[in-house]
Amino acid sequence: MHKNREFCYTLPMLRNLFLRIFPLLGLALAPIRASALAVRTLTVDLGSGLSLLGVVGNVVEMLALTAIIFTTVLFLIGAFMMILSRGKDDQLSKGKDLMIQSLIGLAVVGGAYALIRTLFWLIYFA
Repeated sequence: MHKNREFCYTLPMLRNLFLRIFPLLGLALAPIRASALAVRTLTVDLGSGLSLLGVVGNVVEMLALTAIIFTTVLFLIGAFMMILSRGKDDQLSKGKDLMIQSLIGLAVVGGAYALIRTLFWLIYFA
């Protein structure tokens, strides 16, 4: 026995406790687990509610986003060309032209996207 009179589990006591309590818990929880598995179902939405116009709208949005990203990258490349030109007039003018052309492209893409969105709005809601 311990001198300070604290209760301490010995290894045979823990083994006995483990062998008696845990099988009873498993039997008690078995119906809950079986009923929980019986209720669960898996549903997958495949997007069958989309019309042809919805699919075309999604494609237009994806293409517009791709074009916006592309023109932004071109603008940044032109800016880096201007920064890294180190006073060379030909590289400075190439970077400046690339930046101007990418801004024109961005304006064209934005205008086309706005026009297409307006047409879709007129078809759907007007």
